[in-house]
Amino acid sequence: MNVSDISPIDKDKARLRKRAKSGRAKLGIDNRAKYSRQIAQNFLSHVLPDPSGTIALYWPIGDEVDCRGLILSLRERGVQVALPTIVACDKPLVFRLFTGEEKLVSAPYGTKEPDMCSPIATPDIIALPLLAFDKTGARLGYGGGYYDRTIAGMKVVPTLAGLAFDAQELDFVPVSAHDMGLDMIITETGMRRFNQKGPKR
Repeated sequence: MNVSDISPIDKDKARLRKRAKSGRAKLGIDNRAKYSRQIAQNFLSHVLPDPSGTIALYWPIGDEVDCRGLILSLRERGVQVALPTIVACDKPLVFRLFTGEEKLVSAPYGTKEPDMCSPIATPDIIALPLLAFDKTGARLGYGGGYYDRTIAGMKVVPTLAGLAFDAQELDFVPVSAHDMGLDMIITETGMRRFNQKGPKR
């Protein structure tokens, strides 16, 4: 694809991704660790999962919110936890159960995922990593489209909960037709819900 073929929205997203990555990195290791613990506590306080349901989280990479403590806390409460597995770069994600006992395997982009022997699960809540969000619930991801593609193909759209630091909020995040908006965002200072009417963006 030529540079001239890139849409204005995609150009804006690329610019904002650089800005968002830089801003998140500037928080520093200690602050990110402290805020991640606060985010985990806010999630446990405000998000009430169905005891028979499943929550999908992720294995953190780089400067993302570290939700490994949250995974452990949910498991201790008897909540089923699933992690995304990458099938191929242009395919939807597959969520597999993670009990904390099975060995995780290395996956693309430096993350980890359950192996192929772990049972497939359909999550009721998906906690998503992100680069930025705005006051409407628009989410700026990494550009691979994995979550958008996956959620668009689900028969029942789960609750979408973004995990982010307050510093990741922008005044405006441009959205494309295929972008999925968030139902809520959980940061170190609390939880906010968004009014997502009709199909998610």
